[in-house]
Amino acid sequence: MTARRIGGEPTQSRRWLLYGTAALALLALGIGIGSRIAAPGRGTSPRPATGSPIPRSRTPPAPRTRPARTQEGAVAAAASAVELLDGPALLDATRIRRLVGRIAAASARSTLERAYVQGAVEVRARLAVDSVPAPVVIMRSALVGYRVDSYTPSSAAVAIWRVGIVGSGASIEPQQSWRTETVSLVWEHGWKVASFASTAGPTPPLPQAAEPSRPGHLFAEIPRFEPFTHALP
Repeated sequence: MTARRIGGEPTQSRRWLLYGTAALALLALGIGIGSRIAAPGRGTSPRPATGSPIPRSRTPPAPRTRPARTQEGAVAAAASAVELLDGPALLDATRIRRLVGRIAAASARSTLERAYVQGAVEVRARLAVDSVPAPVVIMRSALVGYRVDSYTPSSAAVAIWRVGIVGSGASIEPQQSWRTETVSLVWEHGWKVASFASTAGPTPPLPQAAEPSRPGHLFAEIPRFEPFTHALP
């Protein structure tokens, strides 16, 4: 699959930007749901889990130390950026703009902010977040590994391998996917994001004997597990 990239040169066309931004925001959880989304009202409508059906949005704690100007520091900054810009943050245009403003390089900030704000609007619409009654929404991801593609004291490219799960009781059954997010970084008094690119896989198969859980069971059980939080921008 061709990588979708956001950031980088400001000469990219606006039409391409808006298409790529919404797509990448959806792919940030590891799943492209554009071609799989069901019409509202025709998807699975499970009984809401106890508590709020929409994932709670948490503000990460302030970092104690800035990632160092080392290869290890670049990896930490890339992982933090990927973790921050996923999950509940993708449902909140105001919050995603603030987060992008904190981690983006000066040359890419306006492009990335525009991209992710547009993506947040697209995510809410595709997951039918504002439908009545409010659906159970699942947005989870976990980092699995990393690869340093390039490194100098002034720039770096780090590939983050992750798995994501997304679903909405109003529009799409829970599903998983694996992706590699490549984060390009520059040093600006700290590691800052210059661009993101997303590609599919590597995707390990499920054992043949493994039975996937029914959608209703997933919608009921997944919200009962609190997500781990690691990101420190």
